[in-house]
Amino acid sequence: MDIEEAIRTFYEGMSTGETDFADELIANDYEDIPLMPGQAGGPDGFKNTVAYLRSVFPDLTMTVEDVIISGDRAAVRSTARGTHRGEFLGVPATGRQVEFAAFDFHHVVDGKFRTSWHLEDNFNLLAQIDR
Repeated sequence: MDIEEAIRTFYEGMSTGETDFADELIANDYEDIPLMPGQAGGPDGFKNTVAYLRSVFPDLTMTVEDVIISGDRAAVRSTARGTHRGEFLGVPATGRQVEFAAFDFHHVVDGKFRTSWHLEDNFNLLAQIDR
């Protein structure tokens, strides 16, 4: 699987909650930076992160807007959309529809994600749920 196909599979898993691919595409020593409190690395850490996000936003969809690949690195701009149905960053469920941007940089070696650095627009997200 090439890097772009791996990237699209990664984000599709967040949209569907189907993370069976993680054991094949996520390295055992995978680092997700920054980690959420209590999050582990590796495939299980990724699966737990997806499960958590989908518990907060059960209808979460991730739309990949741009992918730029350079060697074994990929930059991704995506848009997340969903309904706030669980506590997030101390804010109880509001039932509000949200949309926010995410920017990620991935290091993919031999078809496996080794490291992901990410930045979500949590300021915009909080403005939508904490009114």
